[in-house]
Amino acid sequence: MEIRYFKMSDNYEAEQAELKEKVEKLKNSIDHAKSKMDDISKFISLVDKYGDFEELTPEILRAFIDKVLIYEKQKVDGHYKHTIEIIYNFVRAVEIPDFD
Repeated sequence: MEIRYFKMSDNYEAEQAELKEKVEKLKNSIDHAKSKMDDISKFISLVDKYGDFEELTPEILRAFIDKVLIYEKQKVDGHYKHTIEIIYNFVRAVEIPDFD
């Protein structure tokens, strides 16, 4: 009887530890999702603010772009190509499809 109690107690403790770990992971996922939603909302606010411009100004560029990364050129099929990555404020890099 005592052995059964200890076995059940061990199983209960293991289950509790597993559930605590799952709860922590879920909380982290929720926090990450909320952060992404906040960033998307901020980016949409920028689009609303500057969405109808007539001239691209340094102020508009600074509002949207965090940095531009230009990688070393590579020779592809006899032609040199540069890879350029634009890191936007709030939404980071955006994958743009290659239409070639």
